[in-house]
Amino acid sequence: MLENKTQDLDMNRDDFLMIRDYIHEKSGIFFAENKMYLVKNRLSKRVSELSIKTYKDYLYHVKYDTSMKEFHHLMDLMTTNETSFFRNEPQLQSFSKEVLPLIIDKKQKEGGAKTIKIWSAGCSTGEEPYTLAMIVQEKLATLPGWKSEIVANDISEEVLQKARKGEYSGITLRNIVPTYLTKYFTKSGDKYIVKPEIKAMVKFSFINLNQPRMISLNSNCDVIFCRNVMIYFSDEVKKQIVRGYYNSLRPGGYFYIGHSETLHGISKSFKLVYFKNALVYQKEDSGTSKSRPALSATLAGARKHVTQRASSQGATTGASKAIDLLSKIKPMTVKK
Repeated sequence: MLENKTQDLDMNRDDFLMIRDYIHEKSGIFFAENKMYLVKNRLSKRVSELSIKTYKDYLYHVKYDTSMKEFHHLMDLMTTNETSFFRNEPQLQSFSKEVLPLIIDKKQKEGGAKTIKIWSAGCSTGEEPYTLAMIVQEKLATLPGWKSEIVANDISEEVLQKARKGEYSGITLRNIVPTYLTKYFTKSGDKYIVKPEIKAMVKFSFINLNQPRMISLNSNCDVIFCRNVMIYFSDEVKKQIVRGYYNSLRPGGYFYIGHSETLHGISKSFKLVYFKNALVYQKEDSGTSKSRPALSATLAGARKHVTQRASSQGATTGASKAIDLLSKIKPMTVKK
C-alpha cells in the first residue's frame, strides 16, 4: 500500500521550484530544473511515510517544524555522501610530504604554538578527517611537543552520527594500506573500527555552510579541505563560502578543493601553488611575498612607456589595456 502511495504522488514544476528554492535559501544547495526527478525520487518515500498528500504540504511541514528535525531529515535526503578513506591520493601526498613540512618549518622559525589546525568542511561519514588524522599522527610522531586540532563538520546529522561511531566496512576501505588498518583500526567481524587515539583527534559538529556566521566560528586554520562539496552550490553561495574560508585561514594557509574543481570565476583572493603532487590554493602571507613588488614595478614602467607613446601618437593602444589586465593577475608559485 505504501508503495502505491509513493508511486501515485506526483510532483509538478511548481512543487519542485518551491522545494528547490527553499533548499537553496536555507542550505545553498542548488538543483537545476533537470534534477526534478532526482528531488522527487528522494522525497517521495518520506512524504508517504508522514502520510502527507502533497509536496506543498510537506514543505509547510518542514518550514513550521520549530524543532528543525524535519529540516535535518530533508538535508539527509538531499545530500550526496559518496566518500572513502585516502580519496585522491595525489592531493594527500602533497598534504603529507609538502604542505605539512612547510607549515611545521614556518611555525618553528616563527617560534609560535606547536599546533596544526585542520578543517574538513563537508566531512560526510568521517573518512576524510580520519584519513587526515592518520597522516598527521604519522608526521608528528617524531616531533615532541607538537599537537593537532582537526575540526570536521557537515549539514547532515545522520552522517555525523556515523562519523562519530567510526565503524566502516566494504569499498570505503579499499585505499587503506594493510599497515594502517592494523595500526589505526580494530577489526570486529566484517567491520573496522577507528581506534580511540585517532577518534580523539577529530571534533565533529553540525554546520550549514550557507550561514557565514557558522563559518566564522572556525578561525586560524592552517589547512582547509573542502573537496567535492561546493559542486552542489550555486555560484553566488560558492563565492560567499570561499570568502569565509579565506578569512578562516591563517596567512600562508592552504585550501584544498576537489581535483577537478576550480576557483575561476569564484575568487581571486588565493594564490595557486604548483606542488609536485597537486595544485593547491594558498592564502598569501604578505611577509613572505617577494615576487609581486618586482612584477608591479615592471608593469608600472611598461604602463608609463605605453602611455607616453600613445600620447605622442594621439591615440590609445590595446597594449595599455593588456597591461592593466596583467597587473591584476597574481603570480603563480612553483614549489619543488
